[in-house]
Amino acid sequence: MIVDTGNNGALEGLSARDRAYQGVRAGILKGDFPPGSFIEEAMACEVTGVSRSPVREALNRLAAEGYLELHRRRGAMVRALSATELRDLYEVRLMVETHAVRKICRERRALPEELLRLCEAHEAMPAEDLLGCVEINRLFHQALVAAAGNRVLVDVFDGLQAPLSRVAMVSLQQGFGKTEVIEEEHREMIAALSVHDEARALAVVERHLALMPRLQSALSS
Repeated sequence: MIVDTGNNGALEGLSARDRAYQGVRAGILKGDFPPGSFIEEAMACEVTGVSRSPVREALNRLAAEGYLELHRRRGAMVRALSATELRDLYEVRLMVETHAVRKICRERRALPEELLRLCEAHEAMPAEDLLGCVEINRLFHQALVAAAGNRVLVDVFDGLQAPLSRVAMVSLQQGFGKTEVIEEEHREMIAALSVHDEARALAVVERHLALMPRLQSALSS
């Protein structure tokens, strides 16, 4: 089985455990390990070039984050996302991000420069690098939520990252989201939040997240 585990150069310098984690996670996101498939330790060792002990740690971490379900004899199974889970995920994400937007605007909080740097990195990234686009999108929204200054809100959002990353990848692969549109909407968010225009910022966020219900309908049809 040949699996593209992403940008091999980006894995250099990481620990064996982190290389295994990033490699298997990339395989899940890109669909090399589809939902319902089993990833045995030996297979993960082969495709990531890492020994069993760090691979086992990586699989346990991916299970804790919600990417996998561990089965004693068959290995680790890639979790499927149900229509109900997608609906619930959309509702919680919308609540978290709109609350963050309101808090930033009402408390007139300054935005971190990281948001603009991530937009520039997104713009410079090749459109075919879907995994890279998903990662930048994740970092952008994490930084946006963190800008609200509520640690618990950040923790809640961080807990959504496994399914959100999978939704982002599927949306790009199926054409529901386009990288240039995502980048443009990120810049619109920055422009609205920079002047604390709550109504405009909320409208952009709601439009930006509207692909999730469309994706839910497509996956359940």
